[in-house]
Amino acid sequence: MAGLAALTPGAPPDEAVDFAVLDYAITSMQTETYRPARLILLGEDAGFELRRSTSLDSLVTPRSPPFFVCHTAEDPYVPAEHTYRLAAALAAGQVPHAVHVFAHGPHSLGLARNVGEAAIGTTLAKAWIHEQA
Repeated sequence: MAGLAALTPGAPPDEAVDFAVLDYAITSMQTETYRPARLILLGEDAGFELRRSTSLDSLVTPRSPPFFVCHTAEDPYVPAEHTYRLAAALAAGQVPHAVHVFAHGPHSLGLARNVGEAAIGTTLAKAWIHEQA
C-alpha cells in the first residue's frame, strides 16, 4: 500500500509522497512469485490491466519519489525478485533509490536486531531518510 501511495499520480502537492521506504514488499502482481497475495488482494479473475495497474514496477515514472527498498535473499514468503524488479524500474526511470538485499534472514525482520548483516537495515534506512530532508 505504501508503494501504491507513493506511485499513484495526480496527488495534490500537500498530499504527495516525498519518499518511500519499503521492506519485503510485494511489488508486482504480474509475476507468479507470491501468487497467494495476488489472489487475496485482486481475486482469482484479475485481468492483465488490473494486475499491471497494481504492480509498482509498472507505475514508476521519472517523476516518482525516491525509494529505499530492503529485503533478504532467504525470504521464504516474498521472493527478493520483487525488490529486484522494482529496483530495475526505478533505475530505468532514473528515480533516486537505495536497494539493500541481505544474504541471510527471514521475512519481516522488523528492527532486525541480532540477525547478522540485516541488522544494519534500520541504520541504513535512517541515514537515507535524513538525506532526503
